[in-house]
Amino acid sequence: MQDAGLASAINDKLSEGLKTFFFPPSQEELAGTDGMESMREPFLRSRLNVVLYRPKWGHTPWTGVEAEAVKDACLENQYKNLFVLVVEPTHDFPIWVPNNHVRFNYADYGLEQATGAIKSRVQERGGEYQPLTPLRKAELLRAEQEYQWDRSSMSSQEGIRAIRSEAENLMREIERQIGDINAHGHEGYECEANQQFCIVRSDQVGMIVRWKQQYGNSLDGSAIEVEECQPLAIQQRSTDSIARHSAAPDQS
Repeated sequence: MQDAGLASAINDKLSEGLKTFFFPPSQEELAGTDGMESMREPFLRSRLNVVLYRPKWGHTPWTGVEAEAVKDACLENQYKNLFVLVVEPTHDFPIWVPNNHVRFNYADYGLEQATGAIKSRVQERGGEYQPLTPLRKAELLRAEQEYQWDRSSMSSQEGIRAIRSEAENLMREIERQIGDINAHGHEGYECEANQQFCIVRSDQVGMIVRWKQQYGNSLDGSAIEVEECQPLAIQQRSTDSIARHSAAPDQS
């Protein structure tokens, strides 16, 4: 997330007196829920949605979900619940945002004035800014410490092993569901899975899901990758993946 630092700074300022939802430290709130619906729900019920806007916003998988939720919320609130903070100068805006809607350029406002403008819009929408009390400050500090602790624990050997285990569970779950599809009369899908990748193929489609971890003792550059392939090409990729993972030494 390119603007995660700025989003976090704005969230810190606003959460001193407002109830906010900021995705990165709130990921645990989505655990065990339908991720797509959980992503949409805060945008639909909030007094104000703050969009840190770049031209690519709405054109990536997660920001696409955000954009659809924000658009639906705007249609219900006549765009009064939308605050666009432009972080990359552009004239390219979504066609569903009215041309007369006020947009704030971060380069002109800066952090303090931008958060002040957001607070003002929240109050216009009926929100109440409650001054930060010592108890609330302590709660915020504790939440931040717990979040940082959770993040650091992910990079420990125990955390890395747990993440690898979840990646393997994902591959096995895909394999299980493909088996269910075949068992219910939709035969023709083949699935091959191991600890690090899963390959699904049929006569018409092919897909590879892989856990990418460059270093055995670090999560730097790690990711779950999904690649769609032509059926004729996926067999060679499958062979290459098996050979590469078999030859790679375990660096953990």
